[in-house]
Amino acid sequence: MRFLRLAAVSCLTIAGVARAQNTAPSRVPIPTRSYIGINPIGLPFDVATVEFESGVAQGMTVGGVASYIDFGDPRFTSFDVKVRYYPGEIVLRGVSIGGSFGYTQFSNEVGNTRETLNAPTIGMILDHNWVYGQEQHFLLGIGAGAKRVIATAAQRDRANVDRAVLTARLIVGFAF
Repeated sequence: MRFLRLAAVSCLTIAGVARAQNTAPSRVPIPTRSYIGINPIGLPFDVATVEFESGVAQGMTVGGVASYIDFGDPRFTSFDVKVRYYPGEIVLRGVSIGGSFGYTQFSNEVGNTRETLNAPTIGMILDHNWVYGQEQHFLLGIGAGAKRVIATAAQRDRANVDRAVLTARLIVGFAF
């Protein structure tokens, strides 16, 4: 009988220790989950970008961007909604991959007339963010992507717009 009691107490003790080792580690809270930013090269050039992003789930964000780019002949005005996934599962930090859906106005000088194409776009994005500072409020982001212009070949040809448009991202922002 003594042996059975000792065995039962030993099993319960070992089970308690094993259960304590199997608990999931607690997640470390991150100080910032959202940001608003601008493209700093917009000051000396005809480029303006405003971007907002906010965490909606572990490693997932939803945001929006509005931009205007004037390279002289080609001009672009776009509004996009972006969804990003951060494989490190910490929003706003490190590499992210995602998609975008938006609306862009393309304007090009074709011959002696300015042709315009307004079309929806869908795209893929690959970005990287760094968050700096003691309070983690300074955000620097870079990225690249491509958008598919959802328009007929005739519409794109009239305004001299390719089927896919490459995009680039440079953002300096305030994280909160």
